Amino acid sequence: MMKKVLFFIFSFLIAISILYSPCSFAQNWTQRKLPEGAKVGIFLSHDVIKHRTEKPFYESVNAVEGVVFSPDGQTLATTSDRSPIHLWNATTGEYKQTLRKHTADIVNLYSKRSWAWSTRTSFDDKPYGSNLAFNPNGEKFANGGKDKTIRLWDTATGMPKYFTGHTDYVSSVAFSPDGKTLASGSGDKTIRLWNATTGKHKKTLTGHTDYVSSVDFSPDGETLVSGSGDGTIRLWHITTSEHQKTLTGHTGGIFTIVFSRDGTMLASAGIDGTVRVWDITSGKQKSILAGRKGTNWAVSFNAAGKIFACDNDHFMIRIWDVVTGQRVQTFMRKGNSTYSLAFSPDGLTLATGFSDRQVFLWDLSPIVEVKTLRK
Repeated sequence: MMKKVLFFIFSFLIAISILYSPCSFAQNWTQRKLPEGAKVGIFLSHDVIKHRTEKPFYESVNAVEGVVFSPDGQTLATTSDRSPIHLWNATTGEYKQTLRKHTADIVNLYSKRSWAWSTRTSFDDKPYGSNLAFNPNGEKFANGGKDKTIRLWDTATGMPKYFTGHTDYVSSVAFSPDGKTLASGSGDKTIRLWNATTGKHKKTLTGHTDYVSSVDFSPDGETLVSGSGDGTIRLWHITTSEHQKTLTGHTGGIFTIVFSRDGTMLASAGIDGTVRVWDITSGKQKSILAGRKGTNWAVSFNAAGKIFACDNDHFMIRIWDVVTGQRVQTFMRKGNSTYSLAFSPDGLTLATGFSDRQVFLWDLSPIVEVKTLRK
């Protein structure tokens, strides 16, 4: 009898180890039913989460609070507070690598308390931003943290370099198109430019009166745009460090900002629940998509120049055409909150991270018309 009990326990432990192996999650999802519209599911198992240098009690952290695609769309990076950054095959969902040497909170697209009725986050909350970034060739990966540092990872070796200089949390990072410069935004209200190879500080841009939540380079690398908790968007000339213009219209802090692929337009999402499209030359708004205050937005320009935005409302993930204001797709995923959103570079896939350690990749090809941009 004892042998049978021991055999049962041994078999059960083997089954659990296979189920929660990071390399077996794809097999695991073949046994699960994906939500309608999802083409890939990723599960951050306990075995994945424990590959870390944090204290054991943090292993219960389960929300996927950051997702981002590599420039070629082949790799997806995911993270949660005080856990490593994990890299996955964005086509198959297969586990690729864990960047383990991470020992501080990453400031992700998530706030622990609702601040929908405030014009800015409180000191203890984490602002929205684009705080995970691949360099143009996908060989390097950067993230900022609450420990005021930036880590630049070599995705081949999994080893980081540390950039220091900010005096408050680093909430946003972005690479220049040539990969030579890394920009970072911080709670210290500044933007810093770094040599992306050596980590040497190049310039500091000042002018915002609140935290800098998001930064992005124009496609030609000549202009940097920054969004802030002060509700403004600023454009900077990279070579001269001069402030070019300020865009105003949002009635609260900025979540995220992104340039169009031809550099003529800019899309921004704010705490005021709006997504706004701007003409870079005139600085005027072209269109506004309005939603609830505090809505978690992801924004993307696809290859045809169309602007798509995604928000989450309870268990619904909604895709919008920003220019027309029309909802073009809705996905349902009941039972868990959406904590992070990201569009793939080609606009054909949406990645969403949830509170239960799961990530889904949704198929947008039925609603996306892919064309070459007209020059």
